Amino acid sequence: MAKLIYKRRVNNKLDTNNLIKNLAKDLKLEEYKVQLCFDKLSLDYDDEYLNKNYSLSKELVCCYYAILDDYIRDDEARLEFDSNIKRFDEVYIDTAPLIHEDWFLYFIANASLTLRKRRKKLVILEKTMEEMYGISFNEEKDLDVRLRAKVRPFLIQKLARKGLIKRVDTGSIGIADDHLVALLKKRGKTNNILLITQDRYLSERVVQLGENLNKNIELPHHTLFDRFRQGKFVDEDIVKKVVVCELLKNGDLLRLYICQHCGDSYYDKLFDCEGYVICSSCYYEIENAKQKHKAIKEREEAKRLKEIKEIEEKREIEEEIITVGKKIKKKQRLTYSIVIIALALILALTFIFI
Repeated sequence: MAKLIYKRRVNNKLDTNNLIKNLAKDLKLEEYKVQLCFDKLSLDYDDEYLNKNYSLSKELVCCYYAILDDYIRDDEARLEFDSNIKRFDEVYIDTAPLIHEDWFLYFIANASLTLRKRRKKLVILEKTMEEMYGISFNEEKDLDVRLRAKVRPFLIQKLARKGLIKRVDTGSIGIADDHLVALLKKRGKTNNILLITQDRYLSERVVQLGENLNKNIELPHHTLFDRFRQGKFVDEDIVKKVVVCELLKNGDLLRLYICQHCGDSYYDKLFDCEGYVICSSCYYEIENAKQKHKAIKEREEAKRLKEIKEIEEKREIEEEIITVGKKIKKKQRLTYSIVIIALALILALTFIFI
């Protein structure tokens, strides 16, 4: 009865409001439900800001009633979501991605199918909920950020009832970043974990944490029989990965990597590899250094071969000179021998005829 009275009262008030009518038409809701959403959020539907920002108003109503159909992308995008999420045992999300525009709505709308099929849940800390509650009353934040921080708990509550979100209480002392790092340090030893955050410093901390967790792991010794039976081994059951991604427009994810050469972090596609990967600038720098080193080696080798060739040519010339000299001396000796023999014959004939 109270619901009916409220519905009549709202219908009497909404005769001239286009915002409520347009939202009700677009979302296929009754007008009193749209008005109920605005009342619960303590918003005035005649507010100029809400009327100018229709997409934000629509997002608020969608969050309140968990209407995510308009945020579902095509089958190819959902398959990409599935391939990115299915490899992780647990998926955590920080405060900033939850309230940054409508990107979280795209993410959860397209990832929900994977979460249901894989029996996984998106984990949100109670400390994150506390931070979001504080942001909703922080006058230093933009109005759209405060409105999103105010309405997201309604969406999270409804998704938790559907089994898509799990809220974890880690205490109330400190900040959410420290709570996340401590929890991931504990859970990262036995689970493949994905953290979604816009905080670059937190991302770098978690990537370093993931690398440190795998440093002291001893891989099992595979016998000759095991090698003959399986060929090669991927010790995924032992070496776990802690991956950090940034949430982008339309719910896409970019993974944060740290370059082991320069130590800087950068974002790239979500690949199944370690967190420490050389960045493109360092890669090209190393490749250029290799090319320069190779060019220097080639020049040195060419110079050495040229010197060897010159030495061989010089040796051949010297040997040719020596050979010519020997031939000349041989001819001279032969000539001298003939002359001596001729003189001896002449002398002998002279004595005979005398």
